[in-house]
Amino acid sequence: MDSEGGSLLLDEDSEVFKMLQENREGRAAPRQSSSFRLLQEALEAEERGGTPAFLPSSLSPQSSLPASRALATPPKLHTCEKCSTSIANQAVRIQEGRYRHPGCYTCADCGLNLKMRGHFWVGDELYCEKHARQRYSAPATLSSRA
Repeated sequence: MDSEGGSLLLDEDSEVFKMLQENREGRAAPRQSSSFRLLQEALEAEERGGTPAFLPSSLSPQSSLPASRALATPPKLHTCEKCSTSIANQAVRIQEGRYRHPGCYTCADCGLNLKMRGHFWVGDELYCEKHARQRYSAPATLSSRA
Protein backbone atom coordinates (compact mmCIF):
# COMPACT_ATOMS: atom_id res chain seq x y z
CA MET A 1 0.00 0.00 0.00
CA ASP A 2 1.11 3.51 -0.72
CA SER A 3 1.59 5.31 2.61
CA GLU A 4 0.27 8.65 1.36
CA GLY A 5 -2.78 7.86 -0.79
CA GLY A 6 -3.78 4.54 0.71
CA SER A 7 -3.97 2.97 -2.76
CA LEU A 8 -2.64 -0.45 -3.64
CA LEU A 9 0.19 -0.64 -6.16
CA LEU A 10 -0.02 -3.63 -8.49
CA ASP A 11 2.89 -5.19 -10.22
CA GLU A 12 1.53 -5.78 -13.71
CA ASP A 13 4.49 -8.00 -14.56
CA SER A 14 3.80 -10.49 -11.76
CA GLU A 15 2.63 -14.00 -12.66
CA VAL A 16 -0.37 -13.72 -10.33
CA PHE A 17 -1.58 -10.51 -11.99
CA LYS A 18 -1.21 -12.06 -15.45
CA MET A 19 -3.11 -15.18 -14.38
CA LEU A 20 -5.98 -13.11 -12.98
CA GLN A 21 -6.18 -11.05 -16.16
CA GLU A 22 -6.28 -14.20 -18.31
CA ASN A 23 -9.09 -15.61 -16.19
CA ARG A 24 -11.14 -12.42 -16.56
CA GLU A 25 -10.67 -12.28 -20.32
CA GLY A 26 -11.28 -15.99 -20.89
CA ARG A 27 -14.41 -16.22 -18.78
CA ALA A 28 -17.41 -17.18 -20.90
CA ALA A 29 -21.06 -17.30 -19.96
CA PRO A 30 -22.07 -20.63 -18.41
CA ARG A 31 -23.46 -23.12 -20.89
CA GLN A 32 -27.20 -23.78 -20.64
CA SER A 33 -28.88 -27.06 -21.40
CA SER A 34 -30.94 -27.07 -24.57
CA SER A 35 -34.19 -27.78 -22.72
CA PHE A 36 -33.59 -24.89 -20.32
CA ARG A 37 -32.76 -22.58 -23.22
CA LEU A 38 -35.98 -23.59 -25.06
CA LEU A 39 -38.03 -23.02 -21.93
CA GLN A 40 -36.39 -19.63 -21.39
CA GLU A 41 -37.13 -18.62 -25.00
CA ALA A 42 -40.75 -19.71 -24.63
CA LEU A 43 -41.16 -17.69 -21.43
CA GLU A 44 -39.56 -14.62 -22.98
CA ALA A 45 -41.86 -14.91 -26.02
CA GLU A 46 -44.85 -15.16 -23.70
CA GLU A 47 -43.73 -12.01 -21.82
CA ARG A 48 -43.54 -10.12 -25.11
CA GLY A 49 -47.15 -11.03 -25.79
CA GLY A 50 -46.46 -13.62 -28.43
CA THR A 51 -46.93 -17.32 -28.32
CA PRO A 52 -43.96 -19.63 -28.11
CA ALA A 53 -42.99 -20.95 -31.51
CA PHE A 54 -41.84 -24.31 -30.24
CA LEU A 55 -42.24 -26.05 -26.93
CA PRO A 56 -40.91 -29.61 -26.95
CA SER A 57 -43.12 -32.41 -25.74
CA SER A 58 -40.72 -33.17 -22.89
CA LEU A 59 -41.57 -29.78 -21.42
CA SER A 60 -45.31 -29.94 -22.08
CA PRO A 61 -47.10 -31.33 -19.04
CA GLN A 62 -50.17 -32.52 -20.97
CA SER A 63 -48.17 -34.75 -23.27
CA SER A 64 -46.04 -36.39 -20.60
CA LEU A 65 -48.06 -39.64 -20.83
CA PRO A 66 -48.26 -41.66 -24.02
CA ALA A 67 -51.62 -41.32 -25.78
CA SER A 68 -52.51 -44.97 -25.18
CA ARG A 69 -51.90 -44.58 -21.41
CA ALA A 70 -53.83 -41.29 -21.21
CA LEU A 71 -56.91 -42.84 -22.84
CA ALA A 72 -56.70 -46.12 -20.93
CA THR A 73 -58.86 -46.93 -17.94
CA PRO A 74 -57.71 -45.57 -14.60
CA PRO A 75 -55.48 -47.82 -12.50
CA LYS A 76 -57.28 -50.66 -10.71
CA LEU A 77 -58.41 -49.67 -7.23
CA HIS A 78 -57.91 -52.07 -4.36
CA THR A 79 -60.99 -53.43 -2.61
CA CYS A 80 -61.19 -53.39 1.18
CA GLU A 81 -61.57 -56.98 2.38
CA LYS A 82 -63.57 -55.89 5.43
CA CYS A 83 -66.21 -53.54 3.97
CA SER A 84 -65.89 -54.65 0.29
CA THR A 85 -65.74 -51.10 -1.09
CA SER A 86 -63.06 -49.58 -3.32
CA ILE A 87 -60.09 -47.93 -1.66
CA ALA A 88 -59.57 -44.61 -3.44
CA ASN A 89 -56.91 -42.90 -1.34
CA GLN A 90 -54.81 -44.70 1.22
CA ALA A 91 -54.73 -48.48 1.63
CA VAL A 92 -53.21 -50.69 4.31
CA ARG A 93 -51.61 -53.74 2.72
CA ILE A 94 -52.15 -56.68 5.05
CA GLN A 95 -50.79 -59.40 2.78
CA GLU A 96 -50.13 -59.72 -0.93
CA GLY A 97 -53.46 -58.95 -2.59
CA ARG A 98 -55.24 -58.15 0.70
CA TYR A 99 -55.97 -54.52 1.57
CA ARG A 100 -58.10 -52.51 3.98
CA HIS A 101 -59.03 -48.88 4.51
CA PRO A 102 -57.05 -47.38 7.42
CA GLY A 103 -60.36 -47.17 9.33
CA CYS A 104 -61.13 -50.84 8.65
CA TYR A 105 -57.72 -52.04 9.87
CA THR A 106 -59.08 -52.86 13.33
CA CYS A 107 -59.25 -55.70 15.84
CA ALA A 108 -62.22 -58.00 15.18
CA ASP A 109 -63.05 -58.07 18.93
CA CYS A 110 -62.50 -54.59 20.35
CA GLY A 111 -62.28 -52.41 17.21
CA LEU A 112 -58.84 -51.04 18.21
CA ASN A 113 -57.02 -49.53 15.22
CA LEU A 114 -54.03 -51.75 14.48
CA LYS A 115 -52.02 -49.21 12.50
CA MET A 116 -49.41 -48.49 15.19
CA ARG A 117 -49.71 -51.87 16.94
CA GLY A 118 -49.60 -54.45 14.19
CA HIS A 119 -51.97 -57.35 13.75
CA PHE A 120 -52.23 -61.03 14.55
CA TRP A 121 -54.09 -63.61 12.49
CA VAL A 122 -56.37 -66.07 14.24
CA GLY A 123 -58.14 -68.06 11.58
CA ASP A 124 -59.11 -65.54 8.93
CA GLU A 125 -59.61 -62.58 11.30
CA LEU A 126 -57.30 -59.79 12.47
CA TYR A 127 -56.86 -59.15 16.18
CA CYS A 128 -54.83 -56.94 18.50
CA GLU A 129 -52.22 -58.72 20.61
CA LYS A 130 -54.47 -59.02 23.68
CA HIS A 131 -57.38 -60.61 21.84
CA ALA A 132 -55.14 -62.79 19.67
CA ARG A 133 -53.63 -64.28 22.85
CA GLN A 134 -57.13 -64.89 24.23
CA ARG A 135 -58.25 -66.55 20.98
CA TYR A 136 -55.09 -68.60 20.74
CA SER A 137 -55.34 -69.91 24.30
CA ALA A 138 -59.17 -70.27 24.30
CA PRO A 139 -59.39 -73.57 22.32
CA ALA A 140 -56.92 -75.23 24.71
CA THR A 141 -58.99 -74.13 27.74
CA LEU A 142 -62.26 -75.21 26.14
CA SER A 143 -60.93 -78.61 25.11
CA SER A 144 -59.53 -79.25 28.61
CA ARG A 145 -63.00 -78.65 30.12
CA ALA A 146 -64.72 -81.14 27.84
